[in-house]
Amino acid sequence: MNGTETITKPKFLENEELPPSYYEAPDPYKSAPSCNVNLLELSRYARKIGKKLIELTKEEVLQFAI
Repeated sequence: MNGTETITKPKFLENEELPPSYYEAPDPYKSAPSCNVNLLELSRYARKIGKKLIELTKEEVLQFAI
């Protein structure tokens, strides 16, 4: 990011308090934290219904909780 872009919070996180680290760039030398969601199936679902991942509701995302 070059500082001129704005970060859009996903719809399913609208009422959630996020730590400042949420907006930091990931460190490729550390293991990625588990997101507790089946991302492959979630992305397939989003594509099937014609939405972007950030447009999904919390209820839709929770359907794919691991």
